[in-house]
Amino acid sequence: MQNFIGIESGLALYYIIDLLMIIAAMAGMRKIAGVIGNVSSHDELTKRDNFAYGISLSGAALSLAIMLMGAVSGEAANTPINEALVMLGYGGLGILLMVVTRKVFDHITMPKISIHDQIMSGNSAAALVDAGNMIATAIMLRAIMTWVDSNSWGGLLIVIAGYLLTQLLLMAATQYRRHVFAKRHGKMGLQDEIEKGNIALALRFSGHRIGIALAVTAASGIVIYGGDTGFINLAAWAGVAVIMFFALIIISIVTRKLILPGVDVADEVDNQGNVAIGAIEASIYVAVGFLLTGLFG
Repeated sequence: MQNFIGIESGLALYYIIDLLMIIAAMAGMRKIAGVIGNVSSHDELTKRDNFAYGISLSGAALSLAIMLMGAVSGEAANTPINEALVMLGYGGLGILLMVVTRKVFDHITMPKISIHDQIMSGNSAAALVDAGNMIATAIMLRAIMTWVDSNSWGGLLIVIAGYLLTQLLLMAATQYRRHVFAKRHGKMGLQDEIEKGNIALALRFSGHRIGIALAVTAASGIVIYGGDTGFINLAAWAGVAVIMFFALIIISIVTRKLILPGVDVADEVDNQGNVAIGAIEASIYVAVGFLLTGLFG
């Protein structure tokens, strides 16, 4: 009888190791978030009923799961012990980079306001942009981890270099959004609106970020990774990622005009805080990102 099962029985131990690592990481995620933020997650969620903190923590949990998908991908290591060590190395590195991402976003990308303080005060808009940033970074980290040989220690350097490139790309994306917002509204800045709690703007901002991350993932399907020429391949990967970034912007603008003809999006989202329009714009960015990933990823 033809075998329809694609899982090899000899790899059962490797699957168990990876699964246990993932469960351990997910179980410790809330504790890690509390330590980093110097708060009690239990108190924020049950005593203060901090909705914003819940959004941020949910984004962190989802981003961790996405990132770990990249850590467990690829062929199994030569021994179960090596599989556990490699998984620990890539998983630990991924978690560390996610922590750095949050710090970079709070202090460099959004320097005018403290995203952490806004979340602690219950600002759901700040929590949404924080979650969107974490998820976007996790999507790109997963793409890089899947692209490189995640069963070798040498691939860790490529992952770190790729992470730095993706952070630069996300910073450029934020500068683009801030420039567009300033062009429309003059002195009123994007960060000011986030601080005021504009949910519609936060949704659009996060959707734009996640859409970029998905579009960048397509670069992993276009550029072939080579172990001996990893950094050269990474440079090519970065070049294709930038092209996908601009492709996302152009296609999304055209799509938005087709879906929302005659709608003054800037006024609806930025001034009126129209969550419906903000959600539609966010979905357009994410949808275009998925399409580019499907075509090329």
